[in-house]
Amino acid sequence: MRISIILFLLLINSLFSCNVSPVPIEYNHDECAYCKMKIANVQFGAELVTSKGKVFKFDSAECLVWEFIKDEAKEYAFVLVTDHSRPHNFIDAESSSFLISENQPSPMGGNLSAYESVNNAQNVMAQKGGKIMKWNDLLKEYKTLYK
Repeated sequence: MRISIILFLLLINSLFSCNVSPVPIEYNHDECAYCKMKIANVQFGAELVTSKGKVFKFDSAECLVWEFIKDEAKEYAFVLVTDHSRPHNFIDAESSSFLISENQPSPMGGNLSAYESVNNAQNVMAQKGGKIMKWNDLLKEYKTLYK
């Protein structure tokens, strides 16, 4: 009887404690799920959270894109990138504007930075050059380059 109560309580706890949400990146401690490098630059972190709550952290938007393309069949509750203009702030990748500019290097050499505001991306592009893309176009481009 006592074991049944304990098992019941554990089951109830697991049902109600399943939290599907982003987890802050611990910079200089967490490792990129794609390339295995330490995540160090606060302007480039990214994260995938599955619909079951499993969190994958990345050191750059390009690592996130490569992982996303590798396993597109997975259902994600969150696809997040860091707003380059506001370090430590996750934004939804699908509504973000991405700047690809050789004059704005990123940790994995894809020269890819994310912005919540297209105006911010355009301002940086005016200074550094490059091109701006939305999430779906970025995925298409990476598929042709890396598949």
